[in-house]
Amino acid sequence: MVKESFIYINGEFKASNEANISILDQGFLLGDAVFDVVSSWQGVIFKLDQHIARFEDSLRAVRLNCSLNRDGWRQVIIDTVRQNNLRDSSIRFIATRGLSQEIIADPRNNKPTEIVWAAPYIFLADQEKRNNGVRLMISALRGFSPDTLDPRYKCVDRMHFQLAKMEALDAGYDDVIWLDQNGYIAEGPASNIFLVKNQVLFTPSDGVLKGITRETFLELADRAKIQRRECQISSFDLYSADEVFTTSTAGGALAVREVSGRIIGNGSPGEVTKKLDDMYWDLRRSGEYGTPVFT
Repeated sequence: MVKESFIYINGEFKASNEANISILDQGFLLGDAVFDVVSSWQGVIFKLDQHIARFEDSLRAVRLNCSLNRDGWRQVIIDTVRQNNLRDSSIRFIATRGLSQEIIADPRNNKPTEIVWAAPYIFLADQEKRNNGVRLMISALRGFSPDTLDPRYKCVDRMHFQLAKMEALDAGYDDVIWLDQNGYIAEGPASNIFLVKNQVLFTPSDGVLKGITRETFLELADRAKIQRRECQISSFDLYSADEVFTTSTAGGALAVREVSGRIIGNGSPGEVTKKLDDMYWDLRRSGEYGTPVFT
């Protein structure tokens, strides 16, 4: 029997089978919405304030004026996890443009729809792939350039992500990476990408979402005294890397064993990848940067 869950919508908690938004909501009609995802582990939400700060950046950039302020979003996120009694969870919070009061919508005048929902913690890959690494394909599609839609907008419209991912799945790969408009490595649908070459850690500097987990792994590299660089990375750099891994809220580091038919290193998770991932989960368990849910 599936456990009933509760979703926060516009000031109320509703059972998941009763939670809904209007089909006229601009988030549904136009994908006009921004979101963020944070997670809890062992009853502690990791870097909640950093996630909310990034979310607020998106709200300001898209001109959404929510009824909830920073403290309000913080409390509702904690309350949603409590309502669902989840110690290990993935929590998504969303603000849409909401309903228009006019036939021809003026996007400046809408009242945003505010949503928070929590689910059991989600890993991007199953246990076998987390142990052995995943296979990624570089897509023929390109990420948006900053003068079109800056990757730092964490927006709900994910059509290009879906098309790229289907392209990779159809070709037999686990997931996808795309390039930026200048032909350099950008990111994946739900993750940032890193490579290791000669014990130096590299990650793309531009054309990417500034992931909170990405930021954490750069910090952990500093703690481990691993040299690291944020710079432009080409496909050749990935193909010839000693190690490649992705990072996301959904699982920390995920080793990559193959990119577009090229075996990475010896085809198994590398030592730097494993070291940083172990440090990440130690950090999660330590409570540092944590917000307790059940106190």
